[in-house]
Amino acid sequence: MRVLVYFLLFVFLYGCSTKEANTIPYKYRTKERVEMECKAEIEKNKASKARASSNAGNFALGFMEALMEDWACDPYR
Repeated sequence: MRVLVYFLLFVFLYGCSTKEANTIPYKYRTKERVEMECKAEIEKNKASKARASSNAGNFALGFMEALMEDWACDPYR
């Protein structure tokens, strides 16, 4: 029983420790690729019919589109 408690405590503490973050921009994608994807996502969102004021579904859709735009424009992703 004591071993199980120690194991669970170790797993919990290890899981809560800070992880190393990516600090190198353009590590996985080139600068040109990030700019191209960012511009494409912005243009796609400009043509979207989702408006935050209409209903909950459109609000959620608009939120997801903004999140996808943020991911596309992130050089650290």
